[in-house]
This record gives sequence, structure tokens and C-alpha cells, in this order.
Amino acid sequence: MLATEMTSATALPAGAWACPACGQVNLAGVTCEACGIALRSLDDPPLDIPYRPRLTRLPSFWLALVWALAAIGGLALWLSPVARSNVGNLFLVGEVVASGAAAFSSLFTALWQRVFNQLEVVVPPHVRSGEELNVEVRLVPYATVARVSVDVRLVDRFYVKVDDRVETAKRELGSTSLLRRGRLRGRRLTSLSARFVAPFPATTHQSFQVDVMADLLNILAFAIPALRWQARNLKEHGGYYVEAVVRVGPLTRRYHKRVLSYLVGERLYVG
Repeated sequence: MLATEMTSATALPAGAWACPACGQVNLAGVTCEACGIALRSLDDPPLDIPYRPRLTRLPSFWLALVWALAAIGGLALWLSPVARSNVGNLFLVGEVVASGAAAFSSLFTALWQRVFNQLEVVVPPHVRSGEELNVEVRLVPYATVARVSVDVRLVDRFYVKVDDRVETAKRELGSTSLLRRGRLRGRRLTSLSARFVAPFPATTHQSFQVDVMADLLNILAFAIPALRWQARNLKEHGGYYVEAVVRVGPLTRRYHKRVLSYLVGERLYVG
């Protein structure tokens, strides 16, 4: 048996290692012969993070139930000829579709929150045009997960003038796949990195007409709250964005981080 009891501060033989769980000194092997602890747990110990939360502890799960009940209630009213004639067929169909979509969205959010304790896209706040733009995606799952894919792209979002109106547009400046159906160890930090070349700020990232339209939508948001989200998206559209698409099986999430590209020459170019 290639294991001995750990005594006092005696120097360990070459290649031997002490098990932190049971106190055995293993002269060889990658697992403790006394308790089975793996040697790699010493080199890469798990992070001190909470355990995976239950679905019933997540607000998004209960929100999904509320929206599901609303969809079921709308469906029951739609099946009633009296309610259909009094309330309106189009209104009931719209209510069922909107409530059902919100229920599925909230449920997917709850399932996603049970997968990762941390998922962060790290980019520098600004970078000089022509230099390297370093992107890092940090993932810390609660437990070991498989079929994980991570794609990163650099996107230019800008405004274009068409006749008398301003429209939003975007173009992809670069993309790369950091992980394809891979496996992430639970309670460990996985860091994936990518590099792009910072673009020259040549497109229009600000528009006075868009700012006025966003302000009007914010005013109307007192009556229709969803317009506030639309106004924020419209106003924050312009700029260079790093977009990370993370997939775990059927679940998908997109993360966006804005980065400022600049160039100092005869004049200051910023985008």
C-alpha cells in the first residue's frame, strides 16, 4: 500500500503528497488510497460560492408562474363565447400570446440563474484605434456543465439617414468561437479570451433626431411602461460593442459590453 500516516513536519519524499482530508501521505498515484480524494483538487480547489439555488428560491420562477396563470386565464376567457364577445377576440389572443411569451422568458431566466454563479464579459473601457482589443469571458458554474458554447463578436452599431428619417444599423467587424460544446468544471473559474483590432471610428454613433425620439418615448412611458425600455435601447444603440453569446444546451444568453475606440491625430476621433 503506497500510503502512510502523516507524522510531524517530516519532509515528504519526491513525488509524494499529503491528503488534506484524511492526513495520509501518498507516495504515488493521483488519488488518495485512504479516502479517494483526487490530487487535482489540491491544484485547483473549488471556489467558496453558494450552492445551486432551488427554483422556488428564484423570483423569476414565481414570475413565470404568475404569467402562466395569466395566460391560462386568458385562454379560458377566449374559449367562452360570452367573454369573447364582451372583451374582444383580438385582445384575448394578444393577452394569451404576450403572457405565454413572458412565462417562457421568465422560466428560461430562472433555469439560467441555476447554471452560473458568475458570468462576466471583461473589456477595457477604451482602446486606441489599430491596437489590440482584449476580451475576456469569465464563467463560474455552480456544478459541472456540458455542451457549453461561447462565441464572441465585435459589432459596430450606428445610425444612417434614409430620406428624412434616421434608422439604426449594425455590422460585424470580427468574430471568433472560444468554446464549442465544451465542458466546464463546477465551482471553478473558466477564463476564455479573444483579441480583436480596435476599429477606426468612421460611422455615426450619435443622432440628435434619435435623442429627441427617445425623450418623447420616455414621456409616453408614463402611460406605456414598455416604451421606456425601447427608448433606452434606441438611445444606447450607437457605439462599438463586444457581444458574447453563451449557450448551454437549449438555453442561450447574450451579453453586451460597450468599448470606446479613439484616435488622436490632427483631430480627435472617438467612436
